[in-house]
Amino acid sequence: MQRVRSIDPQGAQGRTRELLDTVKQAFGVIPNAARLMANSPAVLESYLAFSTAMAGAGIGAKLHNQVKLATSETNACDYCTSLLCAISPAAGLSAADILAGRTAKAADSRTDAALKFANSVLDTRGKVDNGELAAVREAGFGDAEIVEIVASVVLGCFTNFLNNVAATELDLPAAEPLPTRTESVGSYAA
Repeated sequence: MQRVRSIDPQGAQGRTRELLDTVKQAFGVIPNAARLMANSPAVLESYLAFSTAMAGAGIGAKLHNQVKLATSETNACDYCTSLLCAISPAAGLSAADILAGRTAKAADSRTDAALKFANSVLDTRGKVDNGELAAVREAGFGDAEIVEIVASVVLGCFTNFLNNVAATELDLPAAEPLPTRTESVGSYAA
């Protein structure tokens, strides 16, 4: 059962109503997570601004979403993982790309380095060592991209933590469980 109420868009007024209308125009629906954030117009507006700004990140939508998937899996946020699995194909992610994000293991060495760095940022709460920073740089990421990877982790953590605190009810299909080590990765579908 959800532990923090979601705002009903029909009863919303003022800035809250405007922001929920913006979400609906952008996505065609108002996800329950946005309704949850609407408890505070400042929070919803901040989230929308951060998300919109990150859409222009140099790391690209694909890696940005993969980093958020890795973060959601680490933080055990079923809501965010399910939402990201549902919307990631629109950002150009294949089922294999989604799985790579969720497991933080990619066949492409550059993506793999970014995902491993993102996990280190999360695991160490940003206190990565010089070797981890050197590894992501050696994979071809400059300072701007490193900052964007960290921002992707932070954005993922915000939504993960909020949805975990609220126990946000899924209003979309649940993500399939990750395959076990004995299952074939090729059988995974988002």
